[in-house]
Amino acid sequence: MQAAASENPEMNEGHGGGGDLKKCLKWYDLISYGVGSTVGAGVLVTIGIVAKLDAGPGVLFSFLFAAAACLISAFCYSEFATRIPLSGSAYTFTYVALGEFLGWFIGWNLTLEYCISASAVARGWSSYFQKLIEAFGGELPWWIADQAFKGTDLFSFSPLSALIIALCTVVLLFGVKDSARFNMVMTIINISTILFVIILGAFHVNTDNWHPFLPFGINGSFAGAAVVFFSYIGFDSVTTLAGEVENPTRDLPIGIVGTLMIASVLYVGVSLVLTGMVNYSNLDAQAPLAAAFAHVGLGWAVKIVAIGSVTALTASTLCSLLAQPRIYYQMAKDGLFFARFATLNRRQAPVFGTVFTGIFAAVLAMFLDLNALADMISIGTLLAFSVVCGGVVMARYDDQDLDPSSKVHLSPRRRSWVTRLSLAALLFVFFLFSVGFSFVFKYSNLFPTNVGFILAIVFTGVPLVVITILIFLRPQLSTPRTFACPFVPFTPLLGMLVNTFLIIQLPLGSIYRVLIWSAVGFLIYFAYGIRHSRLNQISPSERINGEE
Repeated sequence: MQAAASENPEMNEGHGGGGDLKKCLKWYDLISYGVGSTVGAGVLVTIGIVAKLDAGPGVLFSFLFAAAACLISAFCYSEFATRIPLSGSAYTFTYVALGEFLGWFIGWNLTLEYCISASAVARGWSSYFQKLIEAFGGELPWWIADQAFKGTDLFSFSPLSALIIALCTVVLLFGVKDSARFNMVMTIINISTILFVIILGAFHVNTDNWHPFLPFGINGSFAGAAVVFFSYIGFDSVTTLAGEVENPTRDLPIGIVGTLMIASVLYVGVSLVLTGMVNYSNLDAQAPLAAAFAHVGLGWAVKIVAIGSVTALTASTLCSLLAQPRIYYQMAKDGLFFARFATLNRRQAPVFGTVFTGIFAAVLAMFLDLNALADMISIGTLLAFSVVCGGVVMARYDDQDLDPSSKVHLSPRRRSWVTRLSLAALLFVFFLFSVGFSFVFKYSNLFPTNVGFILAIVFTGVPLVVITILIFLRPQLSTPRTFACPFVPFTPLLGMLVNTFLIIQLPLGSIYRVLIWSAVGFLIYFAYGIRHSRLNQISPSERINGEE
């Protein structure tokens, strides 16, 4: 299927529909969007939840673990983004490298990453906006303030969250370039606020608050890493704009890695300052930075932090809402999603997808609690990252010509489907043993002796090493001339292992909710997508020739 997709000119026209979007973005626009999307709920809201409930001051390690995992995936994203510079992010990469079915699976679950991320960030915006009003001596009317539902931690009522999403949706309808200017201003204010927190907060750190540094043990930091992982999705949102970048080969790697580096430095700084100002057990989970300055008696700083935080979360909400319609757009161009999502307005913005995303995100933000949203976002993000890492392996060891920049070293004829299937099977078995390896670490306390734990590690770890060697011994058939992920297959396979490890650290309830979400997606695919797929427009002879 993917072979036919890349060979057939008409198919390329459909999947390359990103060319219909206006190419007007540069590397600094990408970093602006990336940082605006990344440095939002993670550093302003989620850091308080994870520090208080999972990791204590060890939240610093949570962010570092998540950053390391993201860096591995960033190399894979950069290779795909320069080889396939189209809108759609992980969906497009998976569609081309692994085929339509897995492409749909990732595209559907990216809704968890972007649309629901906008809902989670809007929840944080609502909390900080209330802090801002209170800092100036005001009080919100009861009918617009956040309201908790009795008897449940999953649902609550937040009309302000829906309001900010509606406002950001209107801004996005003016087109990506106008949105970029708005976002650039927001991001500058965002970074200034975070630097203000780090510099001023450093003078009010009490090092006694860092003891114990790991009150929940190292496993607490691992569990926290899985939750804060969604804080790094900014570099992924950069790739959804690939179809609108003037020079994607140069600018996409700069935007991706630059976003990750800036966010990591800021997260580490805020983690140290926040847990040094306030003991982790006393942190405010909803608006931790503003509450920390109130705790040390700096009321004037509370106002500045609240204003900056509201601005930062506005930018983060905007960026999350920006990415999702472009994934819907590309899926609709491929025939897998409803055709209305491929429509553009006179400003070349995907208008229907933008409005739909805004309404859907607003409803979720109004009724779902932040904790429930954050866990689902992390799973959707990690799944996408894992598949992109596997896609790089498939692309390197398959002589499928993904784009004109690929350099095919052997015969231009494609290998047999049996050879390709054997590689896919190795990757699937690698994923299964990664799950087993991760469970062994998560439930290490259940082993009565160290010997049993070591045997379990050997049983699940040795097959991972063997599969890696088997893939490494195969000849690489396609190497990009632009950006290349280093140390293939070791880097992408390590990315798959780390991402799977973080998924297993999350609560089982969140995993079940994502499985239900995926089942709904499969129903749409088999009821609509598979019947309207542009692949069905390819003649049988072209499909046969593509798989020879």
